[in-house]
Amino acid sequence: MTGQGEAPGSSEATRDPHAPVTGQAVRLALVVALVGLVQTGAPPGWAVLALFAVVVTLVASARWRIDRWAVILLLIVGVGLRLVTSSGFSDVLVVTEAAIREMLAGLDPYGHGYSESVPPGAPFAYGPLALLWYLPSLDDPGVMETLAALVILVLLAVRGQALGLAVYAVTPAFVVVVTDGANDTTAGLLILLALLAAVRWPIGGAALLALAAAFKPYALAWLPGLVGYAGALAPLLAFVAATVLIWLVPVLAWGADALLWSFRRADEIHAQPYYSLAYALGNPESVPRAAWQALRVGAGVLVGVLSLLLVKSVAGLVIAGCLVFGATLFLGWWGTFAYFAAVAPVICWYLDEWLGLAGQRVVWPGDPVRSVTTWADSRWPIRHPGESVMHPSLPSR
Repeated sequence: MTGQGEAPGSSEATRDPHAPVTGQAVRLALVVALVGLVQTGAPPGWAVLALFAVVVTLVASARWRIDRWAVILLLIVGVGLRLVTSSGFSDVLVVTEAAIREMLAGLDPYGHGYSESVPPGAPFAYGPLALLWYLPSLDDPGVMETLAALVILVLLAVRGQALGLAVYAVTPAFVVVVTDGANDTTAGLLILLALLAAVRWPIGGAALLALAAAFKPYALAWLPGLVGYAGALAPLLAFVAATVLIWLVPVLAWGADALLWSFRRADEIHAQPYYSLAYALGNPESVPRAAWQALRVGAGVLVGVLSLLLVKSVAGLVIAGCLVFGATLFLGWWGTFAYFAAVAPVICWYLDEWLGLAGQRVVWPGDPVRSVTTWADSRWPIRHPGESVMHPSLPSR
């Protein structure tokens, strides 16, 4: 289906046998969007308006081929939701802004707490790339998070995999994180770009992963799987070399002790557990906090070693990284739902393919996705396409 209206009296027998059949995938995406838009409390007016639009589009899909229009609607809905002020709050960007101002004043942004944090005293515990990323919008660093979210939405829409787009567009946690002051949406974009490069050029992908880790260190979760996927040490060496180049000046300028203190303090500052295994069990004080730390680190290292040994496909690379990420961040004392925004772009990018819907993608005029994929395949073919559900055969026109 190409998204064009269906002439009266047409039948399946008269349709082009080579035209992509996308009706079922798009209807499923619309149903997912409808469910995600049903919110309690006092939802934004835009969410309710979007709900009406999705219902109308879903009803219309029973009569007309509206696949392209449905994807455009999902894109508009996702953009609109992220332009509405969030009801949540994170002090990450508040602290980042303060750290950037200290850097511009010639001071050390690491090694101390900030009075601007909530509660006061939290350190700047992110990589030096974060100091540069938000510099263009210092007075309103949230602009960069919104920009990152818009780029992800547009990429998903252009790719034409409707279900992944719908999940990313309307899932409340992914929407709130864009405007509540967190920085995980940008981290998710950087991780997605690194992994898309890594499956074709592991060395280049490793360098991009080092860049993502220089924004937020949890991007390290995908490194063991990448080394296993490549079957060589070259990506590890590329990651180390890129990391040294990125971090050398900050370490020399501000000191390794200050950086390490900030990252260590970020783990210690949370007095109460949240969104973690300790929080879920309900009686976290019965286990020493040091034990929670050892559990999450040990689990992450164990999964990482298994990733290094077992990952031989694109699917394995993505999933293993997500498992290391989840074990390290959620099996300890403190976590946050904002972390899901870092893995959401990758999961949503491949979700349709995992569910066998890759052949039902929405095809845009000229099929730019096929053109770009064909060009990339001719130069940097995916290393293990036969072992992964993540390299779909694109439907012909």
